[in-house]
Amino acid sequence: MMQEVYMPKFGMSMVEGEVSKWLIKEGDWVNKGDDIVEITENKAIQTVQALVSGTVEKILVQEGETAVVGQPIAIINLQ
Repeated sequence: MMQEVYMPKFGMSMVEGEVSKWLIKEGDWVNKGDDIVEITENKAIQTVQALVSGTVEKILVQEGETAVVGQPIAIINLQ
């Protein structure tokens, strides 16, 4: 089963964010609660945590790219 990781909404006015730095790579195992990506929005950097445990199947949005709130940015394979 696959679980998508979505661009979160950090503030009321946030409509998009930039993926600043992935802290994981495809093929890595992540545990629920692990920091997986840093997002820049309005010059502030926020860290996103994994909501599930599993293997990082695919990174959909690369570092330096922008995604709208709610857009899938990665996929985790729940094993």
